[in-house]
Amino acid sequence: MVAKNLKNKGLIAFLLLLVIFIGLLAYQNSRDFSMLKDAFDTEKQELENELQQVIEEYQSINYENHEFSGKIKDQLGKAISLRDTIQGLKVSNFNLLRMYRKRISNLEKENKELLNKLDSISKLNQNLFIENDSVKGILSETEQLNSELYNSNRALSRKIETATALEISNVDFSAMKKKSSGKLTTTYRSWKTDAFRVKFDLLENKIIDKGIIPIYIQLINPKNEVIYVKGRTQLKNGKRIIYTNTLKANYFNNTLAIMSLIDVDKEKMEKGNYKVKIYVNGKYLKESIIKLK
Repeated sequence: MVAKNLKNKGLIAFLLLLVIFIGLLAYQNSRDFSMLKDAFDTEKQELENELQQVIEEYQSINYENHEFSGKIKDQLGKAISLRDTIQGLKVSNFNLLRMYRKRISNLEKENKELLNKLDSISKLNQNLFIENDSVKGILSETEQLNSELYNSNRALSRKIETATALEISNVDFSAMKKKSSGKLTTTYRSWKTDAFRVKFDLLENKIIDKGIIPIYIQLINPKNEVIYVKGRTQLKNGKRIIYTNTLKANYFNNTLAIMSLIDVDKEKMEKGNYKVKIYVNGKYLKESIIKLK
């Protein structure tokens, strides 16, 4: 009986020890799992943070119409896909974290290389922009200088044109009648007019070259028609005119008296205003009017 009790007590003690051992083992396993979970969560969060930084770097790049736009989109897609995969990992996938850590390391390396290339291109573009801006500045200054030179040349040309232009004064336009003696005297009667006399002074100009100066005279009747036409000529401004008389003055830079006598048929003369226009050296200078009765 005593032996049987001792045997039962020994069995109870063994079972008690077994329960204690199992409890200790369970506690240890629970403690190890908790530590493993903490390490997993920490490692997982670190990987997610690293990937999020890579994603934000790619998203901050304005890659539209960029030569590396395809590469940037591809790398961004890889980073987002890897981040989503890691977010879905459980503690049981702890061993996979090492593999993903390596993939993230490779992705970060590619990201660094790509960003370095983009930075180099950005610096090159900035330098080109600065150079282009400098060239535009130089071109603008050149255009302004050319404009100033053009304006100066025009002003100088006008001054030269003005300085070399001939002028006339003392214009005397008269209707003349012929006496029986052949002498001409002035008249204001249309039916007595045998000729028109045009007198003026070609003024001094020391700048113009000496030589022959062409003079053209238009006689215009009351109907505003050039009469007794002798020919046509072209002025310096390109305009073509018909003329009544032409003279060639031998000019030596000093004041020169000029006279033109234009014979007319008094039988065809009409009452009214007659006009004379004077052109010297290819330019219109002056005109004068007389009224015949």
